[in-house]
Amino acid sequence: MKHRILLAVLFIAVSLAASAQGICTINGTITDNRLSDGKKVKKVYLTRTNELGQEIEVAQAKVRKGKYTLTYPFAQDEHVLLYAIKGFGEGKDIGLFVEPGTVSVATASAMRPEQSTATGTPTNDAYTAYKAILRDGADGAEKKIAALAAHHGEQWLDSPEGKSTAKRITAQEAIKTESQALRFLIDHNASPMTPLVIERTLLPKLSEAYAGQVLNAVSTTLHAHPYYQSLRNSVLASSMKVGNEVPDITLHLLDGDTKHLTDYRGRYVILNFWKNNCEKSAEMLAELNNLYEVIKPHQDQYIIISVSLDSDVAAWKSIVNGAGTNREGWLHACDGMGTDSPAAKLYKVVATPKTILIEPEGLAVSLDMETDEMVMRIEQILSGDLYYLDQKE
Repeated sequence: MKHRILLAVLFIAVSLAASAQGICTINGTITDNRLSDGKKVKKVYLTRTNELGQEIEVAQAKVRKGKYTLTYPFAQDEHVLLYAIKGFGEGKDIGLFVEPGTVSVATASAMRPEQSTATGTPTNDAYTAYKAILRDGADGAEKKIAALAAHHGEQWLDSPEGKSTAKRITAQEAIKTESQALRFLIDHNASPMTPLVIERTLLPKLSEAYAGQVLNAVSTTLHAHPYYQSLRNSVLASSMKVGNEVPDITLHLLDGDTKHLTDYRGRYVILNFWKNNCEKSAEMLAELNNLYEVIKPHQDQYIIISVSLDSDVAAWKSIVNGAGTNREGWLHACDGMGTDSPAAKLYKVVATPKTILIEPEGLAVSLDMETDEMVMRIEQILSGDLYYLDQKE
């Protein structure tokens, strides 16, 4: 009897765990399943992209009579992210958000998968509505210009007046559409798609001050979401100067651990970007050894973080261990992405070495300082002279 009760309890526990996860079911239909070479799509693949831009396949399904079903088990603490359905040829895919529930994906033509619609779950419904605003704006401009061409004649469009009018209408509709799109995003400020779309499409067009306001308009419920963190980092990077907060970066450490720059708040951080086979980087590492000796007795206040922009991780590890710089209070990180490293892009590193001094609250003290000057400045700070407080740009 006790055995049966135990089994029942275990069954209930497993069932509750399964329901806490949830399943994302993607039901797709392809009306015209022919590709440009005449072949048909036989299999589709659900993929996501990690923080290093690497594509990871998470599910696949066969296409039968233009239909397919993809399933993905959604963990309780998993973030809703944009995935892609591939299998339509190089560079062509369907973008959709994976979240618990059933998503219906309608594709009119396999040759134009980007025109597919995904509906049935909250984030996908919002994303589809957002794209409809953009599409309607583009269609509106085309219709107005076509109406004028029909009235004045097709040759009128090639005249100075026609070109000027078409340019004005296109600009007006673009501004109107962007305004409507931004309003829609702010109205859906708790949707995971909002920070992603703002960063990808709107941020480059916003001023520094306005970008900060738009960031603040995103719901606090998303502050732990990777898309909000990415947007915030991009906003900080666009306004990076002495006295401002610096972007956070992921640190893939020598011992295999993963940390973030923000994990070291409360200490001064000497953040250094370098690269193997760079003569100046080699000289800088030697100079940092001298700086290390200065801060060694004060490791509760200071830390050196050296970020390598090399693509050969094994060679990087060998160099660091051989150089004798793998020391307590001196961290080494490398993501193997070379100059394409997200950290390098955020900090606009175009040449190595580059050394940045960050104060305990995460504000930039210097964005490019020679090592000998860094030693002098740190000695100043250790003596109680917080000179940088008067140097905000």
